Amino acid sequence: MLKYFNANQSFKDNETLTLTLSNNMIVTLLKLPTGAIKGSNNWNDEDFVHGASHARLKLEAWERLEPSVNSTAKAHGKQIGYVRVSTVTQNTDRQLEGIALDKVFREYCSAKTVSRPVWEQCLDHVREGDTLHIHSLDRVCRSGAGDAVAIVDKLNSLGVSIVFHKEGLTFSGAMTAAQKGVLGILASVAQMERELINERRIEGIEAARAKGKTFGRPKTVKVTKEDVERLVASGLSKIQVAKELGIGRATLYRLLET
Repeated sequence: MLKYFNANQSFKDNETLTLTLSNNMIVTLLKLPTGAIKGSNNWNDEDFVHGASHARLKLEAWERLEPSVNSTAKAHGKQIGYVRVSTVTQNTDRQLEGIALDKVFREYCSAKTVSRPVWEQCLDHVREGDTLHIHSLDRVCRSGAGDAVAIVDKLNSLGVSIVFHKEGLTFSGAMTAAQKGVLGILASVAQMERELINERRIEGIEAARAKGKTFGRPKTVKVTKEDVERLVASGLSKIQVAKELGIGRATLYRLLET
């Protein structure tokens, strides 16, 4: 199956690729900035970092493996995706684009929202052997390092692998101290970026207000009976008066009757 695997073609549109081999092993591949390929599978803790030709040879070797008793459940696990955007008008398609998934959970809420019912549904849905795919750490982590480590620990304890595609991180089984450290650092950076974006947004609004710009719905100018009578006296029809003042005809007649 992998004899004709072409790394350049496979990674044409995405830096991350998920393959299901003929023996049902699920492999996650990440194209590194150096051009090398990092691979990991859902059967064991083995991974590799090779150039394209050696990566293909490694994949062919993995494809020849037989499922062990411990890996059988994992081999038949589902590929689950979770995506989150802040508003319903935002597009979720760019997250996990090109990843073959059995089910996708889509949530529409801001990063600071405490209640995330779809995320809770996703956590209740995943089972041992499943792999949960998430675009980036900031999609699920609200409070930085501690939150990220707790999420990964919980999922791994259930036998669920988790992949953060933007960061190129895959976690299967108990994390080492080094993995927790790297995860914590990246989660903290993601939190910092989110807070910086919010700070810049607030600073931009304050700067615009200082220049006299207003936000929100424009204030409505109150139309009086005198305004209506003045325009009627000028020779305009009632329809023209209503249009000139930006009011409906019913409002115009009500003002004239007061």
